Amino acid sequence: MNNNALLKTVGTLRHGAERLWLKFRNCRTRFRERIIDNKDGMGTIEVIMIIAVLVALALIFRNFIGDVSAKIFNKIQEKTDTAVESL
Repeated sequence: MNNNALLKTVGTLRHGAERLWLKFRNCRTRFRERIIDNKDGMGTIEVIMIIAVLVALALIFRNFIGDVSAKIFNKIQEKTDTAVESL
């Protein structure tokens, strides 16, 4: 391979690398504009996902939640009974 052909090949590779870098930079900019800088607010899908997670957590911990709330209401009942008896 002579010098001119080698320089042409190197120039082509360099040009290709520059084009690839520009595509990457444009893709990164579009991603930032669409996802990171998006200030449109919450959409329907996000609200549905949050509700689904909350329902799943409530189903998983339903026995624990029931026990804790029963203890709290029993304490309230005991305190009100003592307050009424002291009158």
